[in-house]
Amino acid sequence: MIETEISRAITQEYFKKLTEHLENDAVIVGGGPAGITAGYYLAKAGIKTIMLERKLSIGGGIWGGAAGFNVIVTQDNEIPGEFQITSQKKGKLYLYDSIEFASALTYRAKQAGLEIFNLTDVEDVIIKSVAVEGVVVNHSAITSAKLHVDPFCISSKYVIDSSGHPAEVVHMLLKRKPELLPKGIQEGFMNVKKAEAGVVEKTGEIFPGLYIAGMSVCAVYGLPRMGPIFGGMLKSGKKVAQMIIEQLEK
Repeated sequence: MIETEISRAITQEYFKKLTEHLENDAVIVGGGPAGITAGYYLAKAGIKTIMLERKLSIGGGIWGGAAGFNVIVTQDNEIPGEFQITSQKKGKLYLYDSIEFASALTYRAKQAGLEIFNLTDVEDVIIKSVAVEGVVVNHSAITSAKLHVDPFCISSKYVIDSSGHPAEVVHMLLKRKPELLPKGIQEGFMNVKKAEAGVVEKTGEIFPGLYIAGMSVCAVYGLPRMGPIFGGMLKSGKKVAQMIIEQLEK
């Protein structure tokens, strides 16, 4: 029966993909611009990398542009140009259609070898000894419905928190290690110039085995928010990938 054949093909392929990625070099939590960019460069370098995204779609806040006006900007075109995203120069800014931008990032990352699991929610981190060594995950539908269903685990040498404004993985650590960030997690007032520079500068390891990228950096270090400008996000993703590549090469 064709219906059964379809079901068998889908489930067998999915669980093959999942079991092959229960152990990884890098796990990226959050499929926004920084996370996708990090995944692209890691996968391109031959690093076994997966991305976990709780939502159905990948791309984070890119899709909506500003207030639903689906146009976004960067201050330079270096990384978008590498992804072959159509741009338009206007003054000192480069403009992009946000739909093409999110789609192109995702497509190029997948083509580079990044494995993406959407509808997958990270509930907790795994810490053995003194370092983060993986994540605890569940299906998003289960966590959204607040059902008492046990999760499963995915191990990794490095975890990247690119979950955006909530910095969710760091927040999980703070529940048990509040001394890590005595002031907690909170972004400052809007300041594009300061945020764009700071998000790249502060990208890095926040706890052994745990790196932060993108808006998670702003939240963790109290940097300003920046709105629909994404150059800093992309550069943060590239930087964190390069840092992990260097660690693995050692």
